Amino acid sequence: MLFEREALTPTGRKEVLMRLFGAAARRSGERPAGSHVPVEVLEAHGELAAHVRFILEAARNRNLSREQQRLMHKAERLLDSLPDSILETLPAGPEGNWLQLYRKLVQMHGLLEDAVPNLDAEEYTAIVQKMVLLAEAVAASAAVEVSAASMFALLLVQVHLNKYELVKPRRQRRRRKTVARKSAKK
Repeated sequence: MLFEREALTPTGRKEVLMRLFGAAARRSGERPAGSHVPVEVLEAHGELAAHVRFILEAARNRNLSREQQRLMHKAERLLDSLPDSILETLPAGPEGNWLQLYRKLVQMHGLLEDAVPNLDAEEYTAIVQKMVLLAEAVAASAAVEVSAASMFALLLVQVHLNKYELVKPRRQRRRRKTVARKSAKK
């Protein structure tokens, strides 16, 4: 049949949406080199790192629970890993791990909320603004262009994945047959 078409499978839809995202997000021109970091990104990272370290150091002078101290150490380790994330995010294409830095910034936000819960509005606003400035600086020079079209395509991919994500059935636990013990009254 000349005009009969095959139905598109969920996997086929995912591939089409991924190609659409790749076309919308691929920055025209050359990709940045893996070791090149623009000055704007370095400045934004420096401002964020200095501010977060200042807040963590100020929080250390207070009586903190063990859990808060653990979260502070985790936030410091995450802050130390941001430069590597920047170096991975900048040259990564749409098919690569281009969300690495953004995920770490979101994770750091959550850690800071839990480790230092009594931040005032000014400090909280300053931290979030510095995170946004770093994300904006990276997005401006990364291989993946963050635009309305690319974000819409990414949302379509996410909705598709959520809809067709396979839910694994819960496994039934096996009950072992217990052998009745013979009574010792013989």
